[in-house]
Amino acid sequence: MWPPDSYFAAPLPPQQGASNIYDFSEFALLLGFLGVGFCLRRRELPRLVLCAWPVLALCVLAFASALWSGDPALVVRRSGTVTLSALFGVYLVARGELGALIATLVKVYAFAAAASLVMIAAAPLHGTMTGDAYTHAWRGVYADKNDLGMACGVAVIVAVYAFRRRCGPRWLALLTVAASLLLLYGSQSKTPIVVMLAALYAGFVVSALRRRSAAGLVAAFVLLVLGLAGGALLAVGWQDALAALGRDATFTNRTRIWRLVLDYIARRPWLGYGYEAFWRDDNGAARLIWDLVGFRTPHAHNSGLEIWLGLGVAGFGLAVLAWLAAAYRTLRVATAPHTEHAAFCAALLAGILVENLTEFEFFRPGRLMWALFVAVLVYLGRELVLRPASRTAAPLPARARARAASRIAHPARGGALAD
Repeated sequence: MWPPDSYFAAPLPPQQGASNIYDFSEFALLLGFLGVGFCLRRRELPRLVLCAWPVLALCVLAFASALWSGDPALVVRRSGTVTLSALFGVYLVARGELGALIATLVKVYAFAAAASLVMIAAAPLHGTMTGDAYTHAWRGVYADKNDLGMACGVAVIVAVYAFRRRCGPRWLALLTVAASLLLLYGSQSKTPIVVMLAALYAGFVVSALRRRSAAGLVAAFVLLVLGLAGGALLAVGWQDALAALGRDATFTNRTRIWRLVLDYIARRPWLGYGYEAFWRDDNGAARLIWDLVGFRTPHAHNSGLEIWLGLGVAGFGLAVLAWLAAAYRTLRVATAPHTEHAAFCAALLAGILVENLTEFEFFRPGRLMWALFVAVLVYLGRELVLRPASRTAAPLPARARARAASRIAHPARGGALAD
């Protein structure tokens, strides 16, 4: 139900780009919380911040974009909130082991699912969509049905892994999965289904690699071949796949938004319009797009296009670099024996990537999915740093082993004292 003025005022859309006292209060409290939390964990903070360098570089560029944006104050405000969200992801790793975080996430999503069900049953006027599109689709305690569907998809991924690895009570994980699937059905959102399938596939591939055996390598190879074949089939018959999911070929009018956004990207391709400075009421270009598509879209419904629109080629390149760093770290630690949650990281990253093809969650202020991406990136970076230390020492050369054995057998010759 956050922010409450926007939630309870639905279906009236909030003013784009306006300051909100609720959001300001939220991030002011988060700033104080992070200040205390980082002070308590200041010893390991430098290493974790170093692991987060790709996303922090993106945050620096967002602040710098105030220099060429049409609304510098808005850019600074949004850049500050997205940086705090990123630092919250760093804190989630600094506070303890990833398994404990997974157990906590199950409780968070279980509470949100229970609150959503209560809201839908007790106050359907607010718990369901009341606009012209998707009337009676559930939204629970979230801003709209897509937010509810996305939360349910991530909740299922987290809860299934928590049940399998016994991160927290297993009965709570089962209830979270059941409630999330029910809410997902009521939300009429189809993208989370693809998100969960992508996460399942990535988790199976990394789990096969972690077996570190011939059978595991063969299974991973077969899965990769099947994935490439499936991707090729989808590229050819993507319209049939959308029809099977009950979606139209325009992705609910998203393709039209993408074409219009690409036109404005072409006008300022290198540095963009400033971080989240395009979609505001006093920008004539945004109002023109709203008129053409018939509704007030708050973003481009694609994270890559949205970042390119706001930060140009430089921002898009840094975003790609962050994803490449996450993929590289995942592959590096996939076979590391000391890394316990590599499969979960791969599954969550795959889900986040698929979700952001049609939504804007990556590098968006106040979004848990953005904080979780940062947390996974930092966790993988920390595990990568620890990997050399976990390896056993390399065996000594034969001549050195013989010399050491001689000294043990004849300590007086080696000049060493016998214990």
